[in-house]
Amino acid sequence: MNKVLLKNIGGLSVWLLLSTFYFGCSQEDQNSQNQEKQLTLSQLLQEEEFWEGNALEYKEGFFTNDDGIFCKTESENPFSGVIKVRSRKGTIASLSSYTEGLMHGDFFEWHDNGKLKSKFQYKNGMRHGYFFIWTNTGIVYSRKYYQNDLEDFSKFEDDGASESGKSLAAIELEEWEGKGIDFYHKFAGDPKRGGVLYIRETEESYSGTITALDDKGNKEAMLRFSKGKYHGTISKWDEDGNLWEESEFDRGTLVAFTIKNGKPFDPTEVIDLSEDEDMVNLLFSD
Repeated sequence: MNKVLLKNIGGLSVWLLLSTFYFGCSQEDQNSQNQEKQLTLSQLLQEEEFWEGNALEYKEGFFTNDDGIFCKTESENPFSGVIKVRSRKGTIASLSSYTEGLMHGDFFEWHDNGKLKSKFQYKNGMRHGYFFIWTNTGIVYSRKYYQNDLEDFSKFEDDGASESGKSLAAIELEEWEGKGIDFYHKFAGDPKRGGVLYIRETEESYSGTITALDDKGNKEAMLRFSKGKYHGTISKWDEDGNLWEESEFDRGTLVAFTIKNGKPFDPTEVIDLSEDEDMVNLLFSD
């Protein structure tokens, strides 16, 4: 009997030893799996980046490969995270979000004056949600709604100001005021010599009114255009703010002077063109 008891005790001891070993290994395996899960989560968190810089740094730091995947230039790996681009003034210009190189989440752009320019929504690289574009004065230029990259035309009664057929730049510049350096950033061409004034961004002929300011911010001239040509009343002021010259144009052709050299213009006056090169350009330019 003692032998049987010892045998049973021995078997029980072995069973307990094996059980302890088995459960110990199971616990270690479980801990190992938990550590692996935690490591994977940690790695995922590290992969989500936040990048901030100016437009030039952004252009140099990222690219879109042949498969349409947004990547970091340095590593050529797909980018996951948020990108904030600053303007030349240091203000925020855009905010975008990517997951594994695909557009995912909200995309924002701002005008130079700080007003919101656009808001787009994406899901795994597809348009999914609201797509809004505003002018720099807050007018809705375009509004659309998408589900899985397909537009839902029933969401809005109209698309906004874009239905006029004018570009966003053309609408924003219809009434423009600024100094010379800003003028040449926005416009190109020389209507004074019979040419056409263009919107630099879109290369379309300009229609609207330009108020030119001198370096001190004083009004220097008010110029009206139609299809890139002087059209309507053209007014100019001297340094003291006095109206110095006013003339009427019809589609680029000078029709009449109303004020010349700060005085009402006499249509019977004989003009000595040899002493006024500007008059030569105005009267005889193409």
